[in-house]
Amino acid sequence: MFEPPDSYTKRAIVVDHDQATSELIAELLRGEGIAPLCYPSWLLSVACIKQAQANLLILDLGLGDSSILLDLLGELRGNIHTRRLPVIVNSTDERMLGWLAEPLHDLGCLTLAKPFDLDEFSALVGACLRAWPGQIGDLAY
Repeated sequence: MFEPPDSYTKRAIVVDHDQATSELIAELLRGEGIAPLCYPSWLLSVACIKQAQANLLILDLGLGDSSILLDLLGELRGNIHTRRLPVIVNSTDERMLGWLAEPLHDLGCLTLAKPFDLDEFSALVGACLRAWPGQIGDLAY
């Protein structure tokens, strides 16, 4: 896991099945002044997300992961410390993103198909951080 330097004011958790994509997203986030926290999917939990005090969660939807992802997002939204965290779900499977569009929207998540345009990614991240300026760190524990 990458530990962010103290100079970053915002943090984003990145979970992607492909290490190269995870590293690319991390580099893009650093370029935006956001500290990336890269986690393997098997380690991700609401407790882990809460402890990271992130401002954004970027999740890759791998094949066969839809029920696990929806369960995690349901837990995330049910927890007082993580319910307002912006989430971007991305995938190479556009059909799966389309099929899950309604439940993901209901859970307050945005979606992004891969491969994505770098400017589109940057704009989406910026919109998330502007629309949800307060994040986990502002909530009382």
